[in-house]
Amino acid sequence: MFFKHSLVALALALTPNVYAFSGKNLRIMPLGGTSPLSANSTCWLLTTRTSTASITYGTGSSEGNGYRGTLYQSLVNDGNTVDMVGSQQGGNVDPDNEGYPGAIISEVIDKGQAAMPTYRPNIVTILVGTNDMVQNIADGAPDRLGTLIDDILDWDWLTLVVVSTLPPNGNGDANGRVDTYNSAMAGVVQQRVDAGRSVVLVDSHAVVALEDLVDGTHPNDAAYDRMASQFYEGIKLAETKGWIFDVA
Repeated sequence: MFFKHSLVALALALTPNVYAFSGKNLRIMPLGGTSPLSANSTCWLLTTRTSTASITYGTGSSEGNGYRGTLYQSLVNDGNTVDMVGSQQGGNVDPDNEGYPGAIISEVIDKGQAAMPTYRPNIVTILVGTNDMVQNIADGAPDRLGTLIDDILDWDWLTLVVVSTLPPNGNGDANGRVDTYNSAMAGVVQQRVDAGRSVVLVDSHAVVALEDLVDGTHPNDAAYDRMASQFYEGIKLAETKGWIFDVA
């Protein structure tokens, strides 16, 4: 039954969506920093900043693509030109990204500021905050997320930001903080939308269950594919609002 469902999912992923847009030039910078170590490990707090993986980077996926590979393929299948950009490489489908293992939101702000003028994306996908939740530095995290979004939008070319809620976490205390942070995201995004800014919120948390986590933190392939669909739908929604801007 699982094999049958996998074939159906693959067929859907490879079938052009008649309701999607096409002919766009998309330069996408996946940006984030998430916990690189299992939250179920007895030493997760002591070592989380020294490992070498993240959700944006694609840890937990069999080929290292995370959500990025499926998102890339879905947009290409619709007839768009897609270039993933960033200084990090992971996976085998346009591997460039700005996923930083172990980085908390304040560090990702700095990484984003350095990367934006180099890569000049017209779309930035953001999944950030797991490390803040795991390390119990969640106070003020929604404000820091707002700063990150504003910093991306304040450059002198137009950019779409697609920001996602966090997947659940296998550590109970961290998972509670994830829920609180996720609940605050809608307000962070709506405040910017009300100000006329091009930001879309998507919900990875809704499509990832605890049993989908390979190590208590990182999703498996199927969950990453569902996350990719969330980002894909967010980009499609943004296009209906006129928020897919020309590459600068």
